[in-house]
Order: sequence, then C-alpha cells, then structure tokens
Amino acid sequence: MRSKGTLNLKTFWIGILFLLPISVMIVTFMLVPIFQTMYYSLTNWDGLGEYRFIGFRNYQRIFSDASFVKTLYRTLWMGVAIALLTNVIGMLLALAVNQAFKTKNLIRTLFYFPKLLPIVLGAYVWGYILDTNNGLMNKILSSLMGKQVKVLWVDSPDFVAYTIILVAVWQLTGPIMIVYLAALQFVPNEIKEAAIMDGASPSRKFFSIILPMIAPGITVNTLIGLASGLKLFDLPFALTGGGPARASETLAIRIYRNAFQSLDLAYGMAAACVLVIFVLVITLLFVVVTKKYEGRAYE
Repeated sequence: MRSKGTLNLKTFWIGILFLLPISVMIVTFMLVPIFQTMYYSLTNWDGLGEYRFIGFRNYQRIFSDASFVKTLYRTLWMGVAIALLTNVIGMLLALAVNQAFKTKNLIRTLFYFPKLLPIVLGAYVWGYILDTNNGLMNKILSSLMGKQVKVLWVDSPDFVAYTIILVAVWQLTGPIMIVYLAALQFVPNEIKEAAIMDGASPSRKFFSIILPMIAPGITVNTLIGLASGLKLFDLPFALTGGGPARASETLAIRIYRNAFQSLDLAYGMAAACVLVIFVLVITLLFVVVTKKYEGRAYE
C-alpha cells in the first residue's frame, strides 16, 4: 500500500508535467524575447551586422527627441480618453440592455459586432465613411445642414486624433459592455427592490448600490481600456498611417518606423522598452486606484 507522501510526490510531478509545455512556451516566446530586447536596446545593432554595447545612449536619444516626447504625450491622452469613453459608454449600454425586453439579445449582439471585425478591415471601412469628398459622414452632415459640409476627419492634424479615438471607442465598447453586463448579474434584485421601497431615486440607487457592487468589473474594464488605448497601432496605421503630419502617430507606430523602416533596430527596441514600462506604470496606477475603490465598496 502506497504511503500518503508517495502519492503527494506523484501528484506533484504530474502537476509539473502538465505545467511544462506552457512554461516552455512562456519562456521561449515571451521571457527570452523580452530580455533580448532589453539587451539589444543597450547596443547599436541594426538587425543585420555586428554591434557593440553603448549603454543608455539610445534612451538618451529618445528623451532628448522633442518629437518622441510629443508622441509619448499623444499616446497617453489618447489611451486615457479611449479608456474613459469606452467605460462610460459601455456601462450606459450595459444598463440599457440589461432590462427585460424581447430584442435584448439581438441588440447586445449588434453592439458587440464591431469587435468581431478585423481591425484593419474596420479601418478601411471607416476610411471610406470619413472620406472628405465622397464619404458617407460628410454626405449625411450636408443633408442635415442643407449645405455642403466637408469635415476633414482624417485629413486634418486638428481632427485626426479625435477621429481615431471615436473609431477605437466604436470597436472596443462591445467587450467593455459585456463585462459590465456580467457584473450586473451579480447585483441581487432583493437589494435593488429594497432601495426602491425605501424611496431611493434611480440615480441614488445607481451610485449607492449598483456602482459599488460592479467595482470588480470597473477594474477589469479599466485594464482592458488602458492597455488597448496605450498600445494602439493597427487602427491608426491602417486608417491614416500615422498622418497627416504625424498627428495620429502613436508610440507603437513610431517604434515600427524606427525599427523596420529606418532599420535603427536598437533604437526601436529601446523605444519598445519605454512603451512597455509606460503601459505598465499607467495601467498599474489606474488598477491600484480602482482596487482601492473596490475595497471600500465591500467594507
């Protein structure tokens, strides 16, 4: 008869065996590339020939470049704007479609549908809609205004960043709404009914009962919105290429151009490290804030 210690040891090695494949994949395809990127960012490697160690010179170039700092700032405010708008709109949509009516499942599907489209395909569709001369958006505005309207949605440095934010919100709001819908299912009906019986107004019921109880959903959606907004690449690259005049260029697009178009790979890797640290710090900051709110909600 086997001892309990032998069985525990066998269970341990079986667990190690099951963890081994995913551990190898994580180390091979995530940790090794991360450390290689960090190392090569300290060299002058162009991706082809020999290289030498130059220390933090690439990072000095990055933060002494005014256009890079401007791109960093643009990426920050675009990412925060996308996170805030998707969370506010997603929560409002979740509250609306959480009601009991016949077509609620169809409406939920329609709101989620933009996420099912490939981002590049969605960008090209929006490119036709927002075209200055023949786009559907300007035609609708012209019909409503009764005169010719030509808004430079993607052709003006003053408008293009806001246009990309709106398209990103359109694409990301569906998943955010789904998370809030799931969170709303855990709000007991008894508590809401008791609040109504006590004479609580709809706004009082929302801010005092519903909002604190869906705090975990707020934390998750904050993470999703910020991570998606701060590493934005494919949408602006496909829609505008980062233009006009680099007005929609994000940090991810700048890294791509430096690394693969200018073949300054080490500089691009240094910028990628800055982006990773940037995303981690901003995301963790917001998660800590929302976690504190979540903790107070259950006190």
